[in-house]
Amino acid sequence: PAALSAAVYCARAGLRPVVIAPPVGGQLMGKGVDVENYPGLLDMTGPGIVSLMRQQALSFNTAFDGNYITNVDLSERPFKLTTNTSSVLQAHSVIVATGADSNWLDVPGASTHVLCADGLVLRLTRFARWWGSGEYEFRGKGISSCATCDGFLFRDRPVVVIGGGDTAMEDALVLARTSSSVTVIHRRDKFRASRVLQQRVLSNSKITVRWNAQVKEFTAAEAALEDGSFPVGHVVVTDTQTDEESSIDCDAAFVAIGHSPNTAFVKGQVDM
Repeated sequence: PAALSAAVYCARAGLRPVVIAPPVGGQLMGKGVDVENYPGLLDMTGPGIVSLMRQQALSFNTAFDGNYITNVDLSERPFKLTTNTSSVLQAHSVIVATGADSNWLDVPGASTHVLCADGLVLRLTRFARWWGSGEYEFRGKGISSCATCDGFLFRDRPVVVIGGGDTAMEDALVLARTSSSVTVIHRRDKFRASRVLQQRVLSNSKITVRWNAQVKEFTAAEAALEDGSFPVGHVVVTDTQTDEESSIDCDAAFVAIGHSPNTAFVKGQVDM
């Protein structure tokens, strides 16, 4: 959205913008469910909104390059930008609108052994059903990094938030408005968030904090196994002081450990 908005403004100002980005798009492209909080648009998915934005940019003769930038030379004008296909583009101005990626826990899939009748041992990983699976497998099935985007989907249901900074506090407070209960999982014995946000979280009757707890794995809701959807149903945590394991029931888990800007390709050439 940021890049396409910039392209529309540039084109209407008489410039010749080229949008360089893979067609897979950013976070909005990956949101297949309805986007309910964008003003003026009803019954639209993320890809649908991006498609309209692209059409608008194209109507003003914006050019699109479906590659991605691997290297830039900003030492002299015109700037030189090298793509993944080794082609070089030159530009007098560059707008970096690459957004940021959510940080994830990278909890791996659980390797589960099942002993069969004939003694053969099977190893189940990616489709480990309720025995346990990784964070990646449950994305879109109860694991999210955006409480504002997806929290309403779990109205009146128990959820967990993982993190201890401002992002986690804000997500917990947002979810507490609609979810039946919120459990904040933090690996330390105190938050890193600003004091005012900490106080709001700790004083909210719908929010419980699990201190000194680290996520080991996510497990699916057993009742949903028959339909093959495998949504998340539990979070298995390990006590960082005693190594004791326990399980927290939930219908969704929100990973709130911050974001990393996608600006590594200009590092060393512009002030970061």
